[in-house]
Amino acid sequence: MKNAKYAIFFIVCALFISGCGTKRQYFEPTDTNGKVRFNGSLSSDIEEVASKGASLGKGKVITYSGEEQNIKLEKGYSFLGEFDGRFVTISPHGTLHVKDKNNTLVYERDLNTMIASASIDKDTLAVVTANNILYLFDMSSNETVFQKKMDAMSALDSRIAVPYFLGSLVIFPTLDGKLAIVDRDNGALIRNVVVSAEREFNNVIFLDVVGDRMFAATSKRIIGISPTNINYIDEDIKDAVLLEDRIFIFEKDGNVVLADLDLKILNERKFPFAIFAGAAVWGDKLYIVEKRGYLIKSDLDLKNYEIFDFPSKIKDFLFIGGGKIFYGDSFYTLE
Repeated sequence: MKNAKYAIFFIVCALFISGCGTKRQYFEPTDTNGKVRFNGSLSSDIEEVASKGASLGKGKVITYSGEEQNIKLEKGYSFLGEFDGRFVTISPHGTLHVKDKNNTLVYERDLNTMIASASIDKDTLAVVTANNILYLFDMSSNETVFQKKMDAMSALDSRIAVPYFLGSLVIFPTLDGKLAIVDRDNGALIRNVVVSAEREFNNVIFLDVVGDRMFAATSKRIIGISPTNINYIDEDIKDAVLLEDRIFIFEKDGNVVLADLDLKILNERKFPFAIFAGAAVWGDKLYIVEKRGYLIKSDLDLKNYEIFDFPSKIKDFLFIGGGKIFYGDSFYTLE
């Protein structure tokens, strides 16, 4: 019995040492097709990134269209995005400002809690707070049109989708993995659609619409909703890019999936151990930034691709918008 105990002890020690000695593997292409270089500069470094914009130093921002704008962020405020020519900024304590292009404050609301995402359509402001409360405000009358507390989550993914306006409907991407569909004319909740039901890191990270189809994703599932059915793919999801006739899904293991609008997989391309830092379609090409310092350029069928050395490894905030890849205080313009 004593010998058996010693044998088990040595086996456990050997497994522990073997595990500690395992080397982490990285995406390392055997050859690249050249180098790309930054061809433009910003007034200062990127300090924070949201899904629809980035905050720079000196009070400036980058919009989703890839333009640098001077809207004079107050100290501690960050930029969420530009919507119909109006800029949404937030403080860490829950104050939300809406400014016009002349930097004039046109609306202010203090919610006394951190704000996760927001968007604007006409005079309607939609907000999701960090404790998962959904709001609709009429900015012209300052009335609260809708308010709903959703289930709280103990841990969140840093990527958070913004509310989507669809005619008279507002689609809220919640932090507990749902889509809350609200009629903004009467402030009524029409229905909740469950995207996924994970206990943590289950906020909706992607939300977009094309034609009569809506797509949403958490870090574990992407769903496509059409007038006739709901389709889904379960994977560890990093991001997605929706086009008129297809969708690209970027997985955490370095796999890129091309699917049709019914989420039927058309093609896949694996980049072993790749960590995707950002992706966009520009022209007829798909561009993917890999965290170790590579730019992958592919056709839209994932059949042919090239890999270029990016000017830098991605250690800080990266933002892609308007055909430009922004990093640090520089950007690269896509062809």
